[in-house]
This record gives sequence, C-alpha cells and structure tokens, in this order.
Amino acid sequence: MTIWGIIVLTVTTMIVLYLGWRLVEPLPMGRKRKLLAWLTLAILLFGHRLTWFLQRTDKIQCLVCDSIDWVGFTFFGFVSILIVFMLVRDVPRFLGSIFSGVKKLFVRRSKRPYFIGPNLERRRFMLNATNGVLLTASLPLTGYAVFKARSKPTVVHNDLPLMDLPEGLDGFTIAQISDTHIGPTIRGDWARMVVNEVNGLHPDMIVHTGDLVDGSVDGLKDDIQPMGELTAPHGVWFCTGNHEYYSGVHQWLAEVRRLGIKPLVNEHALIDTGKGAILLAGVTDLRAERLEPTHISSPSKAKMGAPDHDVSILLAHQPNSVFEGAGARFDVQLSGHTHGGQYFPYNYVIHLFQKYVRGLYVVDKTLLYVNTGTGYWGPPMRLGTAPEITLHTLKKA
Repeated sequence: MTIWGIIVLTVTTMIVLYLGWRLVEPLPMGRKRKLLAWLTLAILLFGHRLTWFLQRTDKIQCLVCDSIDWVGFTFFGFVSILIVFMLVRDVPRFLGSIFSGVKKLFVRRSKRPYFIGPNLERRRFMLNATNGVLLTASLPLTGYAVFKARSKPTVVHNDLPLMDLPEGLDGFTIAQISDTHIGPTIRGDWARMVVNEVNGLHPDMIVHTGDLVDGSVDGLKDDIQPMGELTAPHGVWFCTGNHEYYSGVHQWLAEVRRLGIKPLVNEHALIDTGKGAILLAGVTDLRAERLEPTHISSPSKAKMGAPDHDVSILLAHQPNSVFEGAGARFDVQLSGHTHGGQYFPYNYVIHLFQKYVRGLYVVDKTLLYVNTGTGYWGPPMRLGTAPEITLHTLKKA
C-alpha cells in the first residue's frame, strides 16, 4: 500500500471514530442500534474506497461501482462539511476541559457539602440538540454544493496583457479546461457537455492543463471519447497532471494522442499563425518523478532549442511550477490543480497550502493563471467556487 493510501485509510478511520463518539454514542437508544449506526458509518465512509481501488487496478468488473461511488463520495462531502462545524463546537470545549483540569491541579477543591458535579444528562441533551442543528445546516449546503458541481461550467473571460505582442496576435484566444477528472462520478455525458461549451466559444486554440481522468483507459475509454471532438484552428494541447500518474500515464498519453489531442511532455511546439509565432510548451506534473522517474518536470528542458517566437506559453498542471517557469522566461503559464479549494470551508483552508489558488497573478514578469477546475475530485460538490472554462485573450499591453 502506498503512503497516500495509508494516509487516506488513517484519516477515514479517525473520522469514523470521531463521528461515532460525538454523534452515535450520545443518542438515547440501545447498544445494538448504536452498533448498527457505527457499522453504517464505516460502510458509507469506507465503501467507495473499495471501488476506487478496484476501478484503478481493474481487479474485477464492478457493475454497481457508480452507484456506490455516488453515495459514498456525496456522503463523504456531507461529512467533511459537518465535521468542520462539529470541530468548531468541540475544540473550544476540549481546550476548556484541559484548562480546567490543569487549574484543578493548583486549586484546592471545596469540601463543603453543597459541591455539585456536572449534570451528565443535561450535557447529553445539549450535545444531541446541537448535533441536530449542525446536521440540519449541513444537509442543504451539501445539496446545493452537488447542484453547483454538476452545473454547466462558468465561462471566465481573462485578458493576458503582454508587452511587445505583435498586432497579429492581439485578440488570439485560448480556451483552457483543467481537472476534468473523468472517472467515478463524471462520465461521458458530462464530458460531451463540456466539449460542446468549449467548441461553442470558437477559440483559436484549446488547452487542457492536466488531471484529465481518474481511472484506467480500459474503464474510461468510452467516457473520454467526446474529448476527441474538441476542435480549434491551432490545435488541442495537453499536459499531464498528478492523477494521470495514478491511472497509468503512458497508456493515457497514447489514448490522448489517439483522440487527436497533442500532449507536451517537457517539450514545445511552434504555432505559426501567419500573423505571429507562439511557442507553446508543456511540462509533466511537478511531482511526476515520484511515480515515473523519467518524467522529471522541467520548464527549461521544455523550452530548450526553441526557435524564434513572439510569445511563449507554458502548460503546467501545478501553479508552483511557475518558479521554474519564470526562471525559463516564459511569458505566460496556464495551470490548474487547486480547484480553488472546491467547496467550503476548504476554499479558505487551501490558502494555507497553496500560494496561487485561482485567477491571474504576476510572478517575476510571468503571467500565471490558475483555473479552478472544470470538473471536481472526490465529493461531487462545489461551494464557494464554480466549475470553470477559461477563455484567455492575448492583448497588447
């Protein structure tokens, strides 16, 4: 088992234990019913992990995996919202208990007969009451988040102002999609909807900045087929994301090529529009070498030997590639990966781990744009962010 798998199982186990302790145990019902509630929690939180393993490794054909995934991932999303509310309630109480315990070590307890201990029944009632409130708040938020995630992606119009841009390239458009994560709960009908939206923009060029899929080629070849219908005068291009490496990167690179999409693996292509030349480069995922040692991400290698050009654009899944990208003097970097945090409260928490989360930044003279993701990963939820198709327009600064 990988380190990531161990982390996932450990966190899931801790969530089951916490929810059982704070939600199930206080309930006024018999032990058998409580055990059933514990078991239901465990099945809902661990069930979709089993299908995730089976689908990625092709051990068996799981006919009900889609239904299990929908229930499991949605429940996990619901729990991930609920548990934050519960922690906001429980952590101050826990810290107060620690402070009170420390205080008792230094303060003599009164021996007078009117000393009264805590009312455990009242505490249990209050815990159940607040649990009810938090559950009531979390359910509609989850429903709305699922609706937003499955809605038609928002088209975000973004200008890329560039010095010394030739007049012929002023107004050149690039449609960017990212993090489509076609897999457990995202299938061919959704992919076709995205393709229709992108083609309807009539961009000059289309790029996909990684995390195309979550699963094997054999399991997803029918669902990925609509991506082959993307069309633009100056091509459809792709760079690998981290999830391609979990799903068989070499098989997916071959499948992408079969669909007519051109992957850039630490390499570049010159796009001569007749009115100006664009150097388009792509790098492998920033952490790709951990799973495929030959795929060390290198913007400088991707630009090596580049012919004369008017503007250079780097496709890099992770925004943090911009430090090497700026060092290689790319004018623009297009990225994804962060999902903008995807849903509340993680759209705020993500800023603790990612410096560049969404939108346009300037990093050492390189324009960096971070797409919030066209699809989603894990829970089919969006809250505080929206699925995005970006239409970039090159503009003379």
